[in-house]
Amino acid sequence: MKAEHTILFDPSHETMDWSRIDHFVPDEFDDPGHPDSHRFMDPLTIIRLNLLRKTTGWPIVTHNKHGLRGCVCVEKTGHCTSSLHYAPNCSAVDFHFRTHVDARAQAMKVFRSGFTGIGLYYDWEWRDGEPLAIGFHVDNRKRPQVWRRRTGQYIYFLR
Repeated sequence: MKAEHTILFDPSHETMDWSRIDHFVPDEFDDPGHPDSHRFMDPLTIIRLNLLRKTTGWPIVTHNKHGLRGCVCVEKTGHCTSSLHYAPNCSAVDFHFRTHVDARAQAMKVFRSGFTGIGLYYDWEWRDGEPLAIGFHVDNRKRPQVWRRRTGQYIYFLR
């Protein structure tokens, strides 16, 4: 994975080479109120998400693309104070797959994707009020963690 990160990301310019990202465009990661805020997104997150999309074949719907604040968040509201959604060091993406594959199989693919922070959300509804089988938060945190939310309470699996 590190070699691919080096190819796609030029640290001297701190920008992504978007021509090498097959399944996403920059504005899918923008904070809805702040055009071009995708520049605050950690390139490794985008690379891993692109690889996840490529290996599963399942379309990924990033939640910022649809007016929600689930990728880069310029204003520090709506998430916990230490959230990895916040600019300028954003490495977090909230998303769901557009697939009929069961939630367990989806989660197993995400667990194998290389992200070190993974949140499982069985209580998300999509824009039309239709419940999702499962939604995900992924990030690249220093200390790995997996969690889920149940009836508004967060349950962390790693101590």
